[in-house]
Amino acid sequence: MNKVQWFAEHFEEVLGAFLLSAMACLAFANVLTRYVFHYPLAFTEELEVNSLVWLTMLGTSAAFRKGCHLRMVFVYSKFSLLWQKIIDQFISLLSFGLFSALGVLGYRQLIDERFLEITSESLNFPQWIYTICIPVGCILILIRIVQASVLSWKGEPQ
Repeated sequence: MNKVQWFAEHFEEVLGAFLLSAMACLAFANVLTRYVFHYPLAFTEELEVNSLVWLTMLGTSAAFRKGCHLRMVFVYSKFSLLWQKIIDQFISLLSFGLFSALGVLGYRQLIDERFLEITSESLNFPQWIYTICIPVGCILILIRIVQASVLSWKGEPQ
């Protein structure tokens, strides 16, 4: 497997690891400045909270790619292989509907924030810069749901 293909398959993990590392560095810097210099860096909380939303979307996408989303395995394993495939497709369909709706609502919120020119409290950034993670994350999740659904129907391991 070449590096480009590996990166395409593990995009969420790479970006998630980078975000988690950046969040840890920001939190450490905030603790250090708060207790050593008695000067907290209030803006770090804004960046950390919004990075956590990105991290959640990336984690959800990775879970669907790997087939690690929540399911009732005890009941699921009692069905035949054909019925398991049918149940997987039904779960994929419901998940696709859920994240499609979430993506549309996130996009509408983004448009409202741009129109109303809402800014963040600490850094005074346009709020839509943070909100864009919802529709973008949902698109990535939808792609991974379709990939997992196709692999499940073919009977290939995820």
